[in-house]
Amino acid sequence: MCFINPISILIRLFFSGRSRKVMMPDTGEETPVFFDLETTGLNTSGCDIVQLSAISSDKAFNAYMLPRCCMTDGAARVTGLTVDGEALLLHRRPVRTTPQRQVLINFISFLKTFNRPFLVGHNSRRFDWPILMRVMEEFGLLEDFREVVSGCVDTLTMSRDMFHLEKYNQPFLVKYFLGESYGAHDATEDARTLQELYRVWKPCKALVMKHKSFM
Repeated sequence: MCFINPISILIRLFFSGRSRKVMMPDTGEETPVFFDLETTGLNTSGCDIVQLSAISSDKAFNAYMLPRCCMTDGAARVTGLTVDGEALLLHRRPVRTTPQRQVLINFISFLKTFNRPFLVGHNSRRFDWPILMRVMEEFGLLEDFREVVSGCVDTLTMSRDMFHLEKYNQPFLVKYFLGESYGAHDATEDARTLQELYRVWKPCKALVMKHKSFM
């Protein structure tokens, strides 16, 4: 007669239950992750990222980093970000920074917590997306990034497709659809309000695909 140890059965059940909780089920649905960059300037082939923020539902990511090049006067004026030696200042107050490569690694790890994520940004096709792709490649992380994210949706072109309005910049859209003003050119606020706009718009899958940039 074979003796079955009840303790071993409980242990197996405990760990199998834990493994089921850890694994993220693939529901087939993609997850939009709203993001924004603040940079040293407008030159997409040479500017550096100084702030990277993203949000999806109640999960958020934000990081500041010291740039490898000088901030332009225009970028400093708009964002309030300046560099003083080895310190990054926001409205003249120091902010905690993280090395650029580590920020990108952390961002990729953040994206891995979602089921089939894709990025959503305003004017991302011309600005945020090419900068992010270039910097990922410069730090040797582009392949890792590609394994996680399928592409990026531009809500600027999407909003032009969906609505007939006098303006399509994000502050105007937020005021028009959400009835609020916000701190534009702060990446966390840009990402947050973009998520709210997207929830109000409820774009169909075909429209999302139409305005999606692929790698």
